[in-house]
Amino acid sequence: MTLAPARAAVVAAVLLLAACGTADPIPPLVRVVDLRLLESSVFEQRFEIDLWIGNPNDFALPLDGLTFDLEVNGEAFARGFSNQRVTIPRLSEGRISVTASTTLIDLVRQMLLLAEHGDLAYRLHGLAYMNSLQRHSVPYESEGSFHLQRPGGPGEAI
Repeated sequence: MTLAPARAAVVAAVLLLAACGTADPIPPLVRVVDLRLLESSVFEQRFEIDLWIGNPNDFALPLDGLTFDLEVNGEAFARGFSNQRVTIPRLSEGRISVTASTTLIDLVRQMLLLAEHGDLAYRLHGLAYMNSLQRHSVPYESEGSFHLQRPGGPGEAI
């Protein structure tokens, strides 16, 4: 019977197309580009953090929120989340601002480490939520550092 090979080829083609349609997206690239102190209280300090988001995928990445944990110099520093919606075009980038909070203890610990090292090495990780039925969230992680200088002159580390 010649129909059996033809049916098998059709079924294989359908399965192949279905598998391609459900491929997991490459996680977005997320970096800290700025950090500003907002209002503070004795028990909580709040920051506005600007995040650069890169899309390495060959399709638009519709994000409708993200969570994040920010570690500085190997210690927990701040955490937060955002329900801001943004679509990062294929092979492109965008920016969002998010609010983060930390405790007085974490802030004091960072000030002591900063006085000791003079650099801010960070690790940012969390989940990016996709506005899609195929996959609800994608984990991301990035690392970077900032070299801080004394206000008195260039080249002198804090």
